[in-house]
Amino acid sequence: MIHCQYCNTPMLIFTSMQYMQCTNKYCGVKWSFDNKLIENNSGMKELRKNTKGYKILTPNGFQPFAGVSMMGEKYVIKLIFEHSIELKCTFNHKLYVDLTTVVTADELRIGDTILTSKGNVRLVAKEIVDFIEPVYDVIEVSNGHRYYTNTLLSSNCKFLVFDETLINSIKLSQMDGKAPILNMGQVRWYKKPLPQYTYCVALDPSMGTGGDYAAIEVFELPTYEQVAEWQHNTTSIPGQIKILTDICKYIQYECNQTNNIYWSVENNGIGEAALIVINDFGEENIPGLFISEPMRKGHVRKFRKGFNTTYSTKITACSRLKTMIENDKMIICSKPFISELKGFIASGSSFQAKTGLTDDLVSAALLAIRMMSVLKDWDPRVYNTFTQMSHDENYEIPMPIFMSSI
Repeated sequence: MIHCQYCNTPMLIFTSMQYMQCTNKYCGVKWSFDNKLIENNSGMKELRKNTKGYKILTPNGFQPFAGVSMMGEKYVIKLIFEHSIELKCTFNHKLYVDLTTVVTADELRIGDTILTSKGNVRLVAKEIVDFIEPVYDVIEVSNGHRYYTNTLLSSNCKFLVFDETLINSIKLSQMDGKAPILNMGQVRWYKKPLPQYTYCVALDPSMGTGGDYAAIEVFELPTYEQVAEWQHNTTSIPGQIKILTDICKYIQYECNQTNNIYWSVENNGIGEAALIVINDFGEENIPGLFISEPMRKGHVRKFRKGFNTTYSTKITACSRLKTMIENDKMIICSKPFISELKGFIASGSSFQAKTGLTDDLVSAALLAIRMMSVLKDWDPRVYNTFTQMSHDENYEIPMPIFMSSI
């Protein structure tokens, strides 16, 4: 429950989660989350841009919170409990069975009990609303990320960052990830390779001395779904190439072919050592095709295989990664990857990990994005989908210019 900033009286959050109204009849402030409008008894209206000064009721008493964010328009479900308690929420809205156990709204069954501020109540009915509605979430509730909604104990959105992240923070808060279906050593597999798809395997190498991490990302084309990943900071460069080889061999085994496997490495700095190891190991011993960036016009340095990361190539790859993730065109399954995205912030005119965090999985994904931009010139399926997915769906083509000599 939130306190009114006019009279400090508790405000009621209505079941639609679209309005809050002060319980003091002499105040009567009414706040619409949808347009952030406050209206009182005298008809005065003013815009509230934030929730500074408000507090919300939690198991630890009234606690401050960062704000209320619109989470888009979604289908909702209406939960009806005993004692006339109702809640309209999204299917994945989290409620507490007790102080430690969480369930989502769609997991609840008739007869299940949910914790409230006055004890447990039993669910008596569920109604699915057959149209979408604007939905909202309370962000960053202090001391536990929990609050009471219509007396029901709910879990709030735990992620809010005031840094400039590459991916929109609201989108990041909605990304959960999933557990891998298979662990092969330290390689996490989220989906079994299938012969009808193309696979892009990208290695961002490191020295392997315990500092910087080496990382491998595997994406399926043209679905752009993350299939596997690997990350470690004490594996030597020969060991990193061996793991890259094992990943390609597993894809070859599952698909019974090698013409759908493409792999590459970043050749900046320590990447030169990786190229030497690949040369000694034998490029032909790694299943698939080793692809490199095309030689640019005016390039005067000796050509090296792999991809060289510069300021401009990184920014271009970041832009494409942002567009594809925010428009749900690229599917990220890894929780560690999502965690790195939350700390991948603006640094000057580029992006990098926040101090104390890592961005190696993101760097490997950026390399994979650059590999896709090369593959689109070879594979028609990749060209058709990558060209569409790397652009914002909301972009409107400008009107043509008509010129006349009259």
